[in-house]
Amino acid sequence: MYPNLRYAFYDIFGLDIPALSLIQTYGFFLALTFVACGIALSADLKRREKLGILQGIEEEVEVGLPLSFMDIISNVIMGFILGFKGVYAIIHPKLFIGNNAKDNLFSMDHGYWWAGIIIAAFLVFIKYRDKIKECTEYPNRQKITKTIMPHQRVTDIVILAAISGVIGAKLLYMTERDYPTWSAMIEDFFSGSGLAVYGGFILAFFVVSYYVRSKKIPLPQLFDACAPAMILGTGLGRLGCHFSGDGDWGDPNPFAKPFAWLPDWLWAYNYPNNVMNTNLLMEDCYYPADFGDYCHMLSKPVFPTPIFELIICLIIFAILWKLRHKVQLHGIVFTVYLFFTGLQRFLLEMIRVNDDYTVAGLSLSQAQYIAVILMVLGFGLTSIMLIKQKKMPVSGNNTTA
Repeated sequence: MYPNLRYAFYDIFGLDIPALSLIQTYGFFLALTFVACGIALSADLKRREKLGILQGIEEEVEVGLPLSFMDIISNVIMGFILGFKGVYAIIHPKLFIGNNAKDNLFSMDHGYWWAGIIIAAFLVFIKYRDKIKECTEYPNRQKITKTIMPHQRVTDIVILAAISGVIGAKLLYMTERDYPTWSAMIEDFFSGSGLAVYGGFILAFFVVSYYVRSKKIPLPQLFDACAPAMILGTGLGRLGCHFSGDGDWGDPNPFAKPFAWLPDWLWAYNYPNNVMNTNLLMEDCYYPADFGDYCHMLSKPVFPTPIFELIICLIIFAILWKLRHKVQLHGIVFTVYLFFTGLQRFLLEMIRVNDDYTVAGLSLSQAQYIAVILMVLGFGLTSIMLIKQKKMPVSGNNTTA
């Protein structure tokens, strides 16, 4: 397992790059997940636009404006922080990991003034150069009308989904924890660990829906386009859980490996060097001492549920990606997604380490209760929409490709 990218580069390439210890493995895969989701979503929206089933809307944009005081100040502040702290952290990464990281991050003693000034000046120059180009094309201040296509809003959608998703995932995770003080709760909220996938899904759903409606993009079509991207993101995000060893693993696997060719890590794995430091001290921990104290592995091999979830999600992704070409009524792809995402999570929770809650004599995990709701919604809505689709006249213009 690789708590951060320094571990990965040392193990895979034999290179020791201390600055990479600032990039946590889970965060790295989470960033890749949003990039992959953005690519998949953009591809589907462009396809819909090409078919003529999605159109852009016209917006007024003011151009020809000079560089404002706020433009300068915002870029100076952002650039100075990036240079002052960012460059210093790259050169002195040990100060920004571990228990003293927070104190060093907010200390004015740990930073490079020269780097802050240089990067601040650079960002202001970039902004100034862009304004010069704009004023060359539009020498006078004026309002112009531009047609903004749905795929051009993918960056905004992904950013909104990322921010609201992380917040929602953190909040749902915190509902299962007991905090002795308010300060402990606040500290946990701003920590980099502890996320519940369904919390992110729920909050991001409402935030993105509000934004999409404000931009007059049909929600059923947007949801259909998002469905394959979301299930792909779920699977890829689990790679971060697996490679960091963040505790999102299964119960001990008591079964013998069914096939000799099947690798151990795909059947029963003990997650060496996991970030949870659980629970058996390794006899041979070959990483240098200054890498950090991550020399534990599980005493009993467990089901590698993140890998199982990745495989299942890739299969569902292929189904949804193909289904887009087979339906006429917009929204069906998303309702099918609701059913499948609930089903896969419900089943995996049976072999995953979790806390169960008993309601009306039924003992399930929090994720399983939510999964049941998603399955019922997905099955019910899909059935209703399929009945409606059967009553629709066959028309090439209505086909979702």
